Amino acid sequence: MDSVQAMRVVLAIVEQGSLTSAAAFLEVSLPTVVRVLASTEQHLGVRLFERTTRQVRITEEGRLYAEVCRTVTREIGDIEDVFRDKDSEPSGALTLTAPLLFGHLHVTPVLNGFLLRYPKVSVTLNLVDRVTDLLEEGIDIAVRIGHVTAPDLVVTRVGQVRRYLCASPALLAELKTINSPEQLSSAPFIRLGGVMLGVQLMLQDNGKPLAVKMNNVRMTTNNGDAAISACLAGVGIGYFLSYQVQDLIDQGKLARVLINYQPEPLPVSLVYLPSRRMSIRSRAFIAWAKEKLGERLVRFATPER
Repeated sequence: MDSVQAMRVVLAIVEQGSLTSAAAFLEVSLPTVVRVLASTEQHLGVRLFERTTRQVRITEEGRLYAEVCRTVTREIGDIEDVFRDKDSEPSGALTLTAPLLFGHLHVTPVLNGFLLRYPKVSVTLNLVDRVTDLLEEGIDIAVRIGHVTAPDLVVTRVGQVRRYLCASPALLAELKTINSPEQLSSAPFIRLGGVMLGVQLMLQDNGKPLAVKMNNVRMTTNNGDAAISACLAGVGIGYFLSYQVQDLIDQGKLARVLINYQPEPLPVSLVYLPSRRMSIRSRAFIAWAKEKLGERLVRFATPER
């Protein structure tokens, strides 16, 4: 039995959802997939999938086997990349992920420049507002905002962003002045999930953490555009990452609130799995993004802005 072929077939079935789709993905015939799967199950002595005429369902044994397959095939791919990339320019496929709005505004322009610089590299870019599992989802490099605590990941910091309290000038004129966190707690508020958890706002007072409970939440959303739109309309005060609203502040469409109470900045990092055999295209993108993304982040990091 060809163990590498068996692992690739099993992973294709898991990721594509059916034997037919796996065959199309691997560009082999359906009987080949059926034969390899049957041979693999016979060799292992376990059932990897429960199959009916309409669907396949992975078993617990299949899930464990697939997890090992991902690790092994990634290691094989890494060493193949090293030999293929030796003494050559970056080439091949790269999979990246980043937060939706940040990815649209800042990662995409950096990536466009990278692709123009290295025409033999192709990229799959997934913009999602969730923490992805790099190994499980086959991601080479993730751009993350915030502190990364996973000990099994390599973290390369490229810059930082701040968190701003903002409101429309019209709303601030209506509220008169908000000079203290106590006054803020009763003001109309827009809660953007991902930037803050629950209704408790974490600020900073002379270097000390300060928790403020927001008692008048008018809107809760997980979409940054919706939260910013509501803030512009005067629905309430919003709490945003600096890159989301800096242009609107510069244009005078939004004004910052309680500047002296803003919390510490959040790091922006490139995150990837440790490997002694990282491909040249991954190394090239990390070096490119560290420089180019870092340049874009400078304007969002300084406390006086």
